[in-house]
Amino acid sequence: MTGESQTPAVEQRFVSGDNGTVIDTRRRLLWMKFDSWQIKSEWLNWLQAKEFAQEMNDARFAGFNNWRLPTADEAKSLFDKTQVNEDSMGQKAFCSPLFARGFGFLCWTGDVRSKVQAVRVGLRKGGAMYDNIYRNSRGATRLVRNMGKNE
Repeated sequence: MTGESQTPAVEQRFVSGDNGTVIDTRRRLLWMKFDSWQIKSEWLNWLQAKEFAQEMNDARFAGFNNWRLPTADEAKSLFDKTQVNEDSMGQKAFCSPLFARGFGFLCWTGDVRSKVQAVRVGLRKGGAMYDNIYRNSRGATRLVRNMGKNE
């Protein structure tokens, strides 16, 4: 032994999964690598984002049928100032580069405040805002699912 201290390998929070997915090792979540904007090439309102989740479940994306909109907390957890990526407008957005570049920087979540307002999280500044569920301006979502114990 040379006397050098060996530091354990730093566990990466996000790692590439199979079939277009990214694994969040801390939260045990499986994220879609591409968001709805990248898959559909159109902006979605909140109702359409929920329909998108159903479409991905019906298609059994990556072999699963339990994809959902993230909670606001889960979507906010993607924001990380140390990780630089690029959104659909070529602007800096702060999330793991394992997520494919060119995503919508505003992410619809499953959290709602009223019959007409839901939460969107921005990946440029990390903020959350309530927005009208019928508004589709730059609306996208990145679906997620909880990982089972044996995954």
